[in-house]
Amino acid sequence: MKNPKNSNFKIMKKLLSLFVAACLASGAMADKITTVTDDVINGTVTGIKGGNVTIETAFAGTLSIAREQIKSIDYENENTLFVRTDTTTRDKIEVSVSRDAEGNVVLIPVADKNKALSLNDVSTLWATDVEDPDFPPVKLWSFSASLGMTGHEGSSSDISISAYFDAVRTTEHSTLKLYATMNKARSEGVKTSEQYIAGLDYENRPSEVWNWYLRDEAQHNRFNDYKLRNVAGAGFGYYFWNTTTDGRVSLLRFRLGLAHSYTKHYSKTPGSNSCATDSDIALDLGLLFHYDFTSGISWNTELTYTPLIGELDKGTLVHETKLAYLLKEFGLISDKLTDISLEVGMRNEYQTRPEPGTNHTDTTWYLRLSKSW
Repeated sequence: MKNPKNSNFKIMKKLLSLFVAACLASGAMADKITTVTDDVINGTVTGIKGGNVTIETAFAGTLSIAREQIKSIDYENENTLFVRTDTTTRDKIEVSVSRDAEGNVVLIPVADKNKALSLNDVSTLWATDVEDPDFPPVKLWSFSASLGMTGHEGSSSDISISAYFDAVRTTEHSTLKLYATMNKARSEGVKTSEQYIAGLDYENRPSEVWNWYLRDEAQHNRFNDYKLRNVAGAGFGYYFWNTTTDGRVSLLRFRLGLAHSYTKHYSKTPGSNSCATDSDIALDLGLLFHYDFTSGISWNTELTYTPLIGELDKGTLVHETKLAYLLKEFGLISDKLTDISLEVGMRNEYQTRPEPGTNHTDTTWYLRLSKSW
């Protein structure tokens, strides 16, 4: 049998939550903490987090006691609890609290009462009627909006505007993203850039690494001769890695599928009064890299390439890289502004065989403030 004192120093390696609702409702204050000086505190243990244990007492309210000052904790709660022995998986065990022949606290799995877990075996422990502390429910919808504007008056007059909005719905196995962006610029009163993009991206993940996806993106760009350019794609994806550590995400994803590209140009078809159109089937290749640094900086790079099936040397490569910095990292920002970040990025659209009179590459730079909620 393991030494109870040593076990108590090793248990609960991360956030642990324990709510004993039945004890509170009945007024029973049956849990007991014994300190290293052999003082006994009776009450209801309401939480174990990091290096402190909180206990609700009848004589002094809520007390917080450092772990190194505790010799033992005795739980007398009769309700079942959930425990997890490995925080890298969602597997959890429903247990009841009991004691062994020597009087030590043990956890008995409801599904197999012939087994017993010591507190030292447990990484996380929480009541069955509260939120899972390791894998809390994912907020279904999240939103972000960005706006950037620059201007110059004097010898010349220039103004540019960049805006972006997205709405993301996330479940355990799927993600739906709706987005729209705008970039406009004027120089000396003459419009020099006008681009509107809107799209959706749906991904379903039947396993940890494999997924299938559907996407569609429409673009209007007068200066690229796109009255309407629409690319719809579908296929399969693979995650080389996809991890979350302390809320920081790191992922690398590859996609392979088929796409349909349709373009309606501003220019006329030679010998006709109607606008020129293109409709082609293409491969759909994609690569996404995202990394959150501990300093509050996040790096996001996305590449998509759609070479035509009949002319593989003709295609469109779209690249966008964005760096975002949370303003709260300055240390002087109000708590109300913790979801505001500064974004700097660039988007390149490269045509391997551009139309006559147009360039291979169309590049957009932006500097924006972004708010998420």
